Amino acid sequence: MIAVVGLFMLLSPDSFIKFAVVILGVALIFDGIFILVAVRNLVTDKHYAFVMAVHGWLSIAVGAVAVCIPLVLADIFWGIMAYTIAVYLLVAAAMEIYAINMLSRNGISTKKSIFEVIICLVLSIILFMLPSQTIGHAAVYVCGVILLISGVSFALVQWKLKPIIIQPDSVIDDIEDVIADEAESGAAE
Repeated sequence: MIAVVGLFMLLSPDSFIKFAVVILGVALIFDGIFILVAVRNLVTDKHYAFVMAVHGWLSIAVGAVAVCIPLVLADIFWGIMAYTIAVYLLVAAAMEIYAINMLSRNGISTKKSIFEVIICLVLSIILFMLPSQTIGHAAVYVCGVILLISGVSFALVQWKLKPIIIQPDSVIDDIEDVIADEAESGAAE
């Protein structure tokens, strides 16, 4: 799969970028639902609950627009959507930093939240670069080559390290022979 994604990135970078925007939109919808269901109620502070509710609903809205707009208006708005998601990810990182502060004050572990902030910032930077024809395509090509080489390498390593399994010629024949031998010995007794 890694090699196939890499090949897709090399052969059709524009389609891959559009596909990535839609996939990020779906991820934002699920993230927004998770924030509203689980994260919003971790701390009893009303201000925290409000910020997390805004974060969740904003995530769902941006995700829904990212999924629907490129499907309806394909080539016109995909670049605008990439920038919109990039800005949202910066805002989400800021809200997540606030959440980390509130969670740590209440003794709740924030390791996953710190990782989420880093991912938001990295994805935001990537999305700001993607619509640019030169930088975006160069980044997609480089990632495509890396993924293609990695996928082929993983497949070769797995093929070389596969366990040697010796298959018997016929287990069923052997079982039938044992049953027949037991029947004969039982009849002889």
